[in-house]
Amino acid sequence: MNTSQKLIALLSGAALLSVSSLAAQTATTAPVGYVTETIKSAAFNVLGLNLSNEIIVSGAFESSSASTATDSEANFSTALPSGSDYVLRVTSGAGNIGLNTTVSASAPTVLTTDDDLSSVISAGTTYEVRRVQTISNLFGPTNSAELEGGIAGDSSAADIVWIPDGLGGYTRIYYNATARPFPSLTVGWKTTDNADAADFPVYFTSGILIQVQRSAFGVSEAGVDPGDLTSKDITLTGSVITEDTQAIVETGFNFVSRVLPADVTLVDSQLELDIVGGLAGNTSSADIIWLPDGLGGYTRVYYNSTARPFPSLTVGWKTTDNADASAEVLTSGFIVERKGAPTMITMRIPSSISL
Repeated sequence: MNTSQKLIALLSGAALLSVSSLAAQTATTAPVGYVTETIKSAAFNVLGLNLSNEIIVSGAFESSSASTATDSEANFSTALPSGSDYVLRVTSGAGNIGLNTTVSASAPTVLTTDDDLSSVISAGTTYEVRRVQTISNLFGPTNSAELEGGIAGDSSAADIVWIPDGLGGYTRIYYNATARPFPSLTVGWKTTDNADAADFPVYFTSGILIQVQRSAFGVSEAGVDPGDLTSKDITLTGSVITEDTQAIVETGFNFVSRVLPADVTLVDSQLELDIVGGLAGNTSSADIIWLPDGLGGYTRVYYNSTARPFPSLTVGWKTTDNADASAEVLTSGFIVERKGAPTMITMRIPSSISL
């Protein structure tokens, strides 16, 4: 494991356990646990969630349309109450496992989908639905992650969580640690313009950034070894995704979560199956993967898909200056610089990892 992301514990067994629920509908428990992420002071830290919320309901669909999917044995109205965001994952069908979209219950047996999955969902297609993580879920309703808070609505010295919106923009969120009487502002998670943000959704396929504005964590005492005051561990809890997961990458820069809470080398990731490679060392059209180096910088890598005789260059993962990168680890969160049209990439479970 590297220092920026360590799998600390799986709190339940790895086998999936289905229990009876409403009619033939099932709720499913998956391995749950926690991961420790290390953030650096005076830096933008790229992280992946690598854990999701638990499965609320699972089953099999009978039919679908451009905006709905139907499971006649479900009771979505009860299982998925309004007020939360939910994500549907497809769990069967060649090439379709791991596709996901946000959904809401429009009737007891019908889900309304944000994306058109009619070409994917047919009779017998299996699925699972999870509640989307929120800022409050991730970092604790009262900031148990101990990010630096703001004071009475002033976020100028606070740690800021940047959530990409998929369109090149961000929602910036901080913890307001001190209430303010006028204009009225409560303690809790807020956007940087001080709107309530405790329930702001954070999707498990997305990478996030934590901007640490302070120069050190804590203050050293005279005569006491302060240790490393430039690093701080935060703990995230949740459920492990035990199957491949697909995510869309748009043209430009995309913050992506590795999804799996364990180290994966670039070779084991098989991302070369989804991205555009370089030709004989030429990266001008290649997709670039930006891996945070834990020091505020990045290692930029690409897949060289065509060998070159002179200067000698083999097929495989390379840094952008063409050093071998096959042993580089896919960090918990990373950036995909997509140069062509939008495409889907898959976060695969390597065969060497047993869940």
